[in-house]
Amino acid sequence: MDRGNCVSSSGVVGNGIASEFGDLTGLTRQEVNNFLHGFGAKVKISEGGYVEYKFPDNSKIIIRPDGEVVRIPAPRYDSDGKNINKGLRLGKDGSLLPTRDRFGNPIVNTHNTGERVSD
Repeated sequence: MDRGNCVSSSGVVGNGIASEFGDLTGLTRQEVNNFLHGFGAKVKISEGGYVEYKFPDNSKIIIRPDGEVVRIPAPRYDSDGKNINKGLRLGKDGSLLPTRDRFGNPIVNTHNTGERVSD
């Protein structure tokens, strides 16, 4: 399958491989599997039915059993080696979604972007 023809748009880039392509909504699980393998993803399936695609840069795509897609950016570290983007998620266009406000409080509804694959 041609990676360029699989999704409707390109991603915003800059947050790892998981940000390099657009919305996966409407694709089947098999189409997504084939597509993500083209980016070098390694697959791990949990007992609960979650499918994790981990890319060489450690960014991830997780597909929940209901088809919901979760994108995790590639880790970034400060000069002391601390992960500075831990806990952040990516939107369906690959852009960073803040999950906490400036005081460290969770921001509501940042974990569901509406991106969903079909069976």
